[in-house]
Amino acid sequence: MKPLLINSPAFLLAVIATVLVSLGLVMVYSSSGARAGLEVRRIHAETQQLPEESFEFHHSSAYVKRQVMWTAAGVLLMIAMMRTPVDVIERWAPWILLACLALLIAVLVTPLGVTVKGARRWLRLGPFSIQPSEFAKIGLVLYMARFLSRKRGEIRDWKRGFLPSVAIWGVFAVLIVLERDLGTIVLMGTVMLGMWCLARMRVSHMATLVLASIPVLVFLVFQHSYRINRLLAFMNPDAFANTTGYQLRQSLIAVGSGGLWGRGLGLGLQKYHFLTEAHTDFIFATVCEELGLFGAASVVILFLALALTGFRISYRAPDYFGGLAAAGLTLTIVCAAFINFFVVLGMAPTKGLALPFFTYGGSSMMASLIAVGILVNVANYTAATDGGERTSRA
Repeated sequence: MKPLLINSPAFLLAVIATVLVSLGLVMVYSSSGARAGLEVRRIHAETQQLPEESFEFHHSSAYVKRQVMWTAAGVLLMIAMMRTPVDVIERWAPWILLACLALLIAVLVTPLGVTVKGARRWLRLGPFSIQPSEFAKIGLVLYMARFLSRKRGEIRDWKRGFLPSVAIWGVFAVLIVLERDLGTIVLMGTVMLGMWCLARMRVSHMATLVLASIPVLVFLVFQHSYRINRLLAFMNPDAFANTTGYQLRQSLIAVGSGGLWGRGLGLGLQKYHFLTEAHTDFIFATVCEELGLFGAASVVILFLALALTGFRISYRAPDYFGGLAAAGLTLTIVCAAFINFFVVLGMAPTKGLALPFFTYGGSSMMASLIAVGILVNVANYTAATDGGERTSRA
């Protein structure tokens, strides 16, 4: 593995990712400690005892210990991606996608699939659970980059370029629909459009797809009452303050109470069972409350810096696959972050979409670090090819 030069995009990306991961771990500890403490009190009130295993799991540091463990696993996967030659990753892309699709199917058809709050998105593997859709995002980007790089001469053709691309994404989308994860579909649809634009697909073809997708999205929203209620709560949170709009209202209270400088790290109040997802999908609200406007703005700036660095790596990549893969992975991380920001700030309907590097959970953290490892790999590959002159790949 080529060493990272201080002035290289790879080094800058590694620094940004390290800061984001470190801050994320701090915020998981801050936001989950109160929840764990309250769980201990609830168990004690119900059983009048504190079983050792329950106390250990609900100790104030229990959540962050698990997050550190998942982060360590993610770092190992990131290093593995950094050491794997880019052309090997390209050859493996179809098998990676097939493995991801197999996991998505396993969620739906095997007893290992776990349903939480009406959504079947997780696989139970012993004491751990994984969310295959997080890894499928990476697999889809890698395969689409491979497909587009090998179909460069046909990408503007309706039958040979456009329809196969849509079919690849469509298989992924159908499985995610069955898992009731509309947010991931919107995210990956956005990423695919970005990659297709970079591959110079016909604008008329993409516009046709977008227009055709609108009635499908409307149908999916109106298919389930909870989605309709979320949409209504988004338009008028106060009218649903004690029902569907409760989470959003509490999030806005957390954001507003932070002011410029915040209440102070660990001193937030909304995490005490007011903001029920303070350590997961709404952890950015905890950031706003405890670190204030300047702390929240710093997080946003870090993601913008990651976007600029990732797109720089994409632009300088010496081959078409590396450039498209880097762009797709950058879009996957940054678009997920900004969708999460919009939800927390009441600028988009509530969706269960993780904030990369911050949200408590192993799948999101490991997938994000895998993406960073591939980006660093592409950057090092660029440096190894003398200045990053773009060449075509047969």
